[in-house]
Amino acid sequence: MAENEYYIVRGAKMQCDCGSHKRRINLPESHGSYVNGKPMMNEDDKQFTVNVPHFGICKSPSNQTGDTIYLISEEGATISGPPCRPMLLEKWMKTKASAKVEGKPALTTESLLVCGHKGQITFVNNGQQDE
Repeated sequence: MAENEYYIVRGAKMQCDCGSHKRRINLPESHGSYVNGKPMMNEDDKQFTVNVPHFGICKSPSNQTGDTIYLISEEGATISGPPCRPMLLEKWMKTKASAKVEGKPALTTESLLVCGHKGQITFVNNGQQDE
């Protein structure tokens, strides 16, 4: 692994470059592999609402839902726009093929997921340390 590359566990914070809010990845049931006592994630952990929540408001021009929601930004301001509803059609990319979690490549801090609205979802932290 690269010097600054770490395994992703349940609760790692991620962001979408088209979304207004950072969110945490979820894993309802462990795959049986752990780092620091926390369940590791694999390339198939990409289901909307199960693993990957919404990222607030979507700023992608390709998101043409016509809906508008109002939220408080992470800076405390009221913002509005179309709701984020990730269309996750592909698996996570840049996974660790040499480290298997339930037979699938492990997610690392280098992994990324592309949304059908052209957003790139990346990790802000690895989730291994309590915040």
